[in-house]
Amino acid sequence: MIGTDENRAVLHVEVLFWSGKRKAPPSLVSGKYCPHFVVTGTAEYLGVCFLDGDECAFSEPALGNAQPLYPDTVDYSALADGAEFLIYERANVVGEGRVLGRTIPHKVKRHRK
Repeated sequence: MIGTDENRAVLHVEVLFWSGKRKAPPSLVSGKYCPHFVVTGTAEYLGVCFLDGDECAFSEPALGNAQPLYPDTVDYSALADGAEFLIYERANVVGEGRVLGRTIPHKVKRHRK
């Protein structure tokens, strides 16, 4: 649900980028790659940003961790464990993937002084 810790969960994903769709595979390591995921059977673009991951090569699976970009305004519940998705850069499909799991952020309790 929008605005919840569950909606802010970091997504552990396996992705595969197709050759011929980009000049070079994206860098998941940099923390600057921010595509959209579109879950199979839906049309909603879900903006994410990769926090880290494997070095990518075309047509080879890579693992990564992606964080929802708009957890307070967009519902990311479609990206549940096992969900399959296409990876979009603007209107171009550049790859595919699936959600392996989710890590819900840990709440830090504030201590009084």
